[in-house]
Amino acid sequence: MPCHITIDSNEGEFLSHILKHDEKKRLPVGDVLLECGDTEWVFERKTWGDGLNSWKSKRLQDQIARMIESHDNYAVIVEGKPEDFYSPSPDDWGHFRAFLNRISVEVCPVVYTDTITETARYINSFKLRLEDDKQGHFVRPVTAVKSSRNAHHNLLQALPGIGREKAKSLYDHYPNLKSLFGSWATAKDDKIVVGKTWVKVEAFINKQWGTTPVKPEVIRVRKKSETVQRPLDWWEEVV
Repeated sequence: MPCHITIDSNEGEFLSHILKHDEKKRLPVGDVLLECGDTEWVFERKTWGDGLNSWKSKRLQDQIARMIESHDNYAVIVEGKPEDFYSPSPDDWGHFRAFLNRISVEVCPVVYTDTITETARYINSFKLRLEDDKQGHFVRPVTAVKSSRNAHHNLLQALPGIGREKAKSLYDHYPNLKSLFGSWATAKDDKIVVGKTWVKVEAFINKQWGTTPVKPEVIRVRKKSETVQRPLDWWEEVV
């Protein structure tokens, strides 16, 4: 499904030139609006210098709050490098970065780009993933192969001193676990497992289980005064 990109009219001509878009007009929130069917993403773009000043004046916090109130999907793009901009205090960058790190975990995604060209490239790539219905998918999906061999290999590697290669040797030598443990006493004679490893596994097999201790049930009563209600503008307290 084709996506529609709208750039805020306050954005400079350079972003409009390098980012393929369908419309440029005043947006109520954000700098770039990406619409794809029922899915909408709004991006607030800041350079490090503009972001620092906006954070100090609380304008950035207000912009983030309005994005959250009006859209389900949103992100802040921080562009450039701190050293490219002037700050009256060297500590400002550390405090601002701490704020960004906190909101990236607790409030909304924060994307870092080196240049405005990279910003345009990122938004365009994001658009293509939405159009191909690949947004949220890994580049190389992790596949878990389930098989009897893998399950038994994992079980054998749980034995003391048995690694991946030794587990494979045991799996190839014995037809099943019953045969393995039933003839473990002679396994050292077959040169499959010898020395200290054989002794460790032998001790493990013959060790008495005993009983599992019952943990005492602990019930913690939360006092009313301990309940923390965090307002939407909680980040105003961030240094």
